[in-house]
Amino acid sequence: MAVDPHIQALRDLLVAEHEERIAEVQRWADEAAARGDEWYQRWHQDHAARLRAMVYPWEQHRAGS
Repeated sequence: MAVDPHIQALRDLLVAEHEERIAEVQRWADEAAARGDEWYQRWHQDHAARLRAMVYPWEQHRAGS
């Protein structure tokens, strides 16, 4: 099924913002690792993993199929 170009543009924007957020949290984990702070490294890695596991609203139907 074809998606309206405006809807696709919004989806692309949401995906880009989400990926930027994941990269930011991963940077925090990397910075914590560089300073030897294992607790915060794990905290941020876990957060990044939760963000990566999120399903976009338009994919929920397909994920449950």
